[in-house]
Amino acid sequence: MKSKVSHIAAFILLSAGIAKSQELLTIDNAIKLGLEKNYSVLIVKNEQEIAKAQNNFGAAGMSPTVTLNGNIGSSNLNSHQEFNTGAVQDRPGAVSNNLGASVNASWIIFDGLRMFAVKKRLELNEGLSAFELKQQMENTVYEIISAYYNISRIEGLIKAAKQNLAIYEERKKIANLKLQVGSDSKVDLLLSQTDENRAKSTIIDLEIQLLTAKVNLNNLLSRPVDTDFKTSDSIQVNYNPALEELKKSALASNSSLLINKQNELIFSQSVKEARSANLPFVTLNGAYQFTRNTSQAGIVFLNRQNGLVGGISVSWLIFNGNRNNRLVKERSLQYLNQRYLTEQDQLKVDGDVFVSYKTFLMNKQIVELESQNMSDSKTLQEISLERYKIGKSNLLETIETQKNLEDAQTRYFNALYNIKLAEAELLRTNGTLVK
Repeated sequence: MKSKVSHIAAFILLSAGIAKSQELLTIDNAIKLGLEKNYSVLIVKNEQEIAKAQNNFGAAGMSPTVTLNGNIGSSNLNSHQEFNTGAVQDRPGAVSNNLGASVNASWIIFDGLRMFAVKKRLELNEGLSAFELKQQMENTVYEIISAYYNISRIEGLIKAAKQNLAIYEERKKIANLKLQVGSDSKVDLLLSQTDENRAKSTIIDLEIQLLTAKVNLNNLLSRPVDTDFKTSDSIQVNYNPALEELKKSALASNSSLLINKQNELIFSQSVKEARSANLPFVTLNGAYQFTRNTSQAGIVFLNRQNGLVGGISVSWLIFNGNRNNRLVKERSLQYLNQRYLTEQDQLKVDGDVFVSYKTFLMNKQIVELESQNMSDSKTLQEISLERYKIGKSNLLETIETQKNLEDAQTRYFNALYNIKLAEAELLRTNGTLVK
């Protein structure tokens, strides 16, 4: 009795372990997990935090600079002094002490408006990092969708391959029976045996592909590569976009286009920064100082001072070999080039939207055709096998219909996978894959 209970408990634990290892992973959960843990996304998120930290008034030069300085010194010197009165003073081992401290403040109140251009550039850099994060998230989601539905595609092929193996086994039994009754030669049996072995080999190859595909998805989700899971059995597409709406959405939301436009604004600010050097700089300076000097030699034995000092300084660069003018010209050309890149990218995005849209529609047609082909091939194969059983067709006809069915199954599952990729690419192109 104890032994039976132990076996039942072990079976329950084993079943629980298998169920746990074969957790159902939906596409939504995979995307959520990937956006949280994918290393490429985490790196770009950190870069965004760096851009946020750099965007401040101090980095733009708008804040004053305050420093605290101090010094202390002592000397022991032999002193010999001759005064204009004719007096002579000798002090061997004269001790002198110096003590000083100051708080200094410097504030640039005008620098040719450079500080405002820098602050704007820092804000634009922060915005650029947000667009770059969006782009990285879109690329990661696309990779996850591709990896996820590749697993579904392979699992569908494995299921079909196992069904085909059952047909080959049935055909082998028929050939063996015909051989025993003497109605067919051994050739049919050997051909059936060869096809059965090929079907088994195909299943093994698909299992290897499935293992590789699952490892790839686990890598994208930044989790142990041996984590096992199940995916959804079906690949469904319910997306029905309109071309004009896609074009409008792409112009407003395409990550690549947004990045180029943001870079264009950043270059325009860099031109303003360069031009600021042609205007004067005005700086406010202030300090609180304290000094105390004592000396055993000389006229003054104690000198102590403390108080506030302040002033304003103005500088204006008149000529530096036209280096600044050349810098303005260089940055203006960089800004112009970026404008060209933005316009070029806009044309590319328009083309990508058009191609992705047409590809999506054509893939829908292919799925419908291949679905019909697979259904027809299945019916034809069943008829052919029945005809072979009763001797109304030969083995070659049965082999041909079986091959047609296998090809139709492969094309159908590949078509489903391709339309899902086309859908994801269309969403990525118009900037709505990640909201």
